[in-house]
Amino acid sequence: MATRALEPLRNKKSGRQATNRVKWNVRQTRSISVLRVLRCSLVALALFPTVAFAQPVTKVLGGDEVVIDGVGKIRLLGVRSADAPAVRLGSHSTPQRPTADGRLPTPPVIAGTVSLKRERPSRTFLQQLALGKTVRIQYDSLAGGKERAYLFLEDGTLINAELLRTGHARVDLSRPFEHEAEFKRLEEQARRAELGIWMQPKR
Repeated sequence: MATRALEPLRNKKSGRQATNRVKWNVRQTRSISVLRVLRCSLVALALFPTVAFAQPVTKVLGGDEVVIDGVGKIRLLGVRSADAPAVRLGSHSTPQRPTADGRLPTPPVIAGTVSLKRERPSRTFLQQLALGKTVRIQYDSLAGGKERAYLFLEDGTLINAELLRTGHARVDLSRPFEHEAEFKRLEEQARRAELGIWMQPKR
């Protein structure tokens, strides 16, 4: 009789233990799933380090450099600004005139000009194209580093290539990069079509 009286208690205890095992298994399964997701994310970042999330351009510093929200300064890979420098040194200085006795004055140690109104076709075009827009950043494993990158607009336009295609920049060959041949072709096409900076002055 005592054994029969204890059977319901044992059954209840066994039921609780089974329920606890199920709960523990569910928690363990969830933990394993979370770990798998984290591992997959880490593997994806390791395999595809050249892609970053889309962020807005908050400032255009020059014809080939922008500031991106949450990222900082990024220079456009494979592109060199065609903007004229504010200070020009060397042969751009005014020729020295002879003095009253016919002798030339001593040339200055540093010669050049300072331009307060300089042409900035690259910066102006880049502002119109990218300022305030959301861009996707893509790095180039061949070029290395995270200071320079390709920037894509939301419609898929590659900003680096667009600057060259419209004649608002030159190809930068200071380091190797994957799209070098394509960028050279775009620059040559713009030069032949006399677009942007390649436009010949009217006579």
